[in-house]
Amino acid sequence: MIQVTKTFRFEMAHANNGYDGPCQNIHGHSYILHASVALLNAEDDFLPAPGFVTDFNALKNGT
Repeated sequence: MIQVTKTFRFEMAHANNGYDGPCQNIHGHSYILHASVALLNAEDDFLPAPGFVTDFNALKNGT
């Protein structure tokens, strides 16, 4: 199997309305997402034309 992985790092904020504790106020978290795309039908790790698993720019841009 051949695969390509792109790592995304992002921040997100939220508040827990109705919760009686410190998380009721707006606060944030940091996340790391690893998005992988695999080529499952490759024979002997050969990439058919055009020679890549996916368009890396499309993976990077989420398209």
